Amino acid sequence: MAAKVSITFARGARRVTGSNFLITITGETTTRLLVDCGLSQGGGGTESLCESPNAEPFIYDPKTIDALFFTHAHADHIGLYPKLVNAGFASKAYATHPTAALMPVMLEDSVQLIHKDAERCHQAPLYMLDDIAPAMSRVTSVSYHEKIIVGDGVTATFYNAGHIVGSALIVFDIHGTRVLFTGDLGRTPAILVPDREVPEHIDYLITESVYGNRAHGDKSVSDAMLAEAVRRTVKNTGVLLVPAFSLERTQIILSSLETMMKAGAIPDVAVYMDSPLADKVTRIYRDSPEYLRDDIRAALVSGDDPFSFRTLKVTVNKEASSAIDHAPTPKVIIAGAGMSHGGRIRHHEERYLGDPTTTVLLVGYQVAGSLGRRIRDGARVVEINHKKVRVRAHIEVADGYSAHADRDDLLQFAEAVKPKKAFVVLGETEASTFLAQRISGFLGIPVHVPREGETVEL
Repeated sequence: MAAKVSITFARGARRVTGSNFLITITGETTTRLLVDCGLSQGGGGTESLCESPNAEPFIYDPKTIDALFFTHAHADHIGLYPKLVNAGFASKAYATHPTAALMPVMLEDSVQLIHKDAERCHQAPLYMLDDIAPAMSRVTSVSYHEKIIVGDGVTATFYNAGHIVGSALIVFDIHGTRVLFTGDLGRTPAILVPDREVPEHIDYLITESVYGNRAHGDKSVSDAMLAEAVRRTVKNTGVLLVPAFSLERTQIILSSLETMMKAGAIPDVAVYMDSPLADKVTRIYRDSPEYLRDDIRAALVSGDDPFSFRTLKVTVNKEASSAIDHAPTPKVIIAGAGMSHGGRIRHHEERYLGDPTTTVLLVGYQVAGSLGRRIRDGARVVEINHKKVRVRAHIEVADGYSAHADRDDLLQFAEAVKPKKAFVVLGETEASTFLAQRISGFLGIPVHVPREGETVEL
């Protein structure tokens, strides 16, 4: 009998985070495949921080899953994986080589956040540090274009998504029907990694839509803002604070600063990368040259490290981090978290936001309710570590460093893929429906915006 194929949008539909999709193939036997198993992040407005969907049971039985495929290493795509293993998942998981290398580093960081949330909410943590190694023992590293045989007539193949190092589009060939999951799609041109690929002969496209209704600024404009912020900081003998995500955004900023210093576009100034996580991630970038853009790879091979320069100081332990306070100005401090909701950046903001010679350069998305969003929106007083802090610093927003596809990139990708039907996920409802309308209206492709928990038969 002919196999039936369905997709269950377990999590990540009409929601930016929590990527988790189930493919069920029913024939003489039943095969169940998962794409991603990520944390849901952010409260969605009215949702309490202590009512997170992460604590809810999976809507499928993890024991019945035959294989799991990770698109990339951001926490909202991998962060619930140890919980899945603890719930009974005992099959193989697959990821590209850089993703497999990044996963334990990112999961260890997630454990810290998970335990802080659990303590605040008087709940049991989702998983422990000791759960990461057993989960990682089930992960098999694969290369782009390597065909993975899942079952009789069913294969999976990873392609470059152009988002972050090792990020992947995943194509499932199921008895001749080709289904493509984008994960998070990269913008073009990509900044550090090769531009995304476009797999052929796709029947069904499941596409993200994080920026489905927005366009990014140009990187060259953001680079000019960064350079001017450095020059102003040096002139005023002040401090430049750059809250940055440890995976990809920090590496982009380091690369831009390295290029500017080499060209003499900015003066020599002490730059502190105050993030143990970013340090670990940057080492993995250096160890993965074949997954980076040609110019970045060539620089690494020649010994010209694009993620380092003579004035860069990496602070790993708490003592070195605290010592930054006593370092002379001018200075640049790059630290996580990117939205200032945690991490070492909060300490520096508490100390320096009240100084008019300080500049804060916001280089990433600031979710509603975060400290970064309040600073971006012009708050004159904010609360940090239970203290009221007056904001006298100069605030700037550089929105050209995103590694995500924007509304035009997403439409162009759908046009290039030419699927018979598209499903729009991984975006807030407004962004997903906007992109769906464009795909349908401009390209004439049937589109569906599913709801969480919905199952659709292909």
